Amino acid sequence: MGMLRQALLLILLVPVAACGRIERERQAAADSARAATIAEIGQLLSESGRQVDRAAGRADRILSPMPVMTPAEEGDLRRYLNATHVARARVLGVRVADEDMLDSLLAEGRLTVLEDSTDYWIVRPGDSPAHVTPDLRALLSILGQRFHERLAELDLPPYRMEVTSALRTAERQARLRRGNANAAAGVSSHEFGTTVDLSYAAFAPPAGRPDELLVDVPSDLQRTLEQLIDLSFESVSARKSRELGRVFSQVLNEAQDEGLALVIYERQQTVYHLTVGRRLVE
Repeated sequence: MGMLRQALLLILLVPVAACGRIERERQAAADSARAATIAEIGQLLSESGRQVDRAAGRADRILSPMPVMTPAEEGDLRRYLNATHVARARVLGVRVADEDMLDSLLAEGRLTVLEDSTDYWIVRPGDSPAHVTPDLRALLSILGQRFHERLAELDLPPYRMEVTSALRTAERQARLRRGNANAAAGVSSHEFGTTVDLSYAAFAPPAGRPDELLVDVPSDLQRTLEQLIDLSFESVSARKSRELGRVFSQVLNEAQDEGLALVIYERQQTVYHLTVGRRLVE
């Protein structure tokens, strides 16, 4: 009986041992494949990273020898000061007293919500939703297109404007004035939806990424690489914001000469205070 029990146990244990060996072999194969995949991904991202660095470095090299704004050029963008902006805002917009009035003007189409991200601009996080008149939105599209044309002539990526502030209700402007010495005394053109502030300390990376940097990249790695591309180009724009700012300032000055815009190049805050100059939308 003892021998029979031992024989039965041996019959039962052999498959278990075999299964254990098979499982170990499968696990080892899976670990090996996983390690190979990780290595492949690392190699792919490393090569993609080098390509991104080369593309961003090229933009850096183009911008490096370029001049920055002269005091005279800065002065050209300060010829229309706050009173002129407010007077134009009264003609082209409606002073928005509070949130209830804002909702009403949005419903009527006299104000619109500025998209957070387009080919030409982004609205900085924390400043969304940004409300503007349709005329001002049209002006931003014109400026963005012209900026891209200038950048293309210089063989530079299509950087975008950064909107840092848009409409502020009269109620909100009063609160801001109490806590911010830079806020305009009296009425601000921001209260009419005809004005935005655009950063000259930073420009957003292009909306689209160069196709050659995304070739043969697996779909599950696309977002990671897109973020890497954005960070690389944003790093260049941060280092070379004054050079990019001069290019954009030329666009703004041209728009002023045509009566499309009024601009204040602010010194206490690193922004262009931009007000639409005339009707652009029928």
